[in-house]
Amino acid sequence: MDPIEVGIAVAIITVTGGGVAIVLQFTRALVVKWTRPREAVGPGEAEELRHAISRLAGDVSDLNERLDFTERVLATERERGQLGGGN
Repeated sequence: MDPIEVGIAVAIITVTGGGVAIVLQFTRALVVKWTRPREAVGPGEAEELRHAISRLAGDVSDLNERLDFTERVLATERERGQLGGGN
């Protein structure tokens, strides 16, 4: 296997792992929030939650962009290998 492909595979696994870690953190936060006694959410806490959700959405968006880029690089490398192997 080509070292570039190995590196790209490792990058994909790392990015995917990061996405899973973010989802797990978000899920844990939801479980904690849902299992504690219900209290009225004040304006300050609601704003904090909005910011946290916004940050998480940005992180997920960044991870998607990185994954898309990595997939494009991998596809390009595969095409080069296929085109070069036929000559």
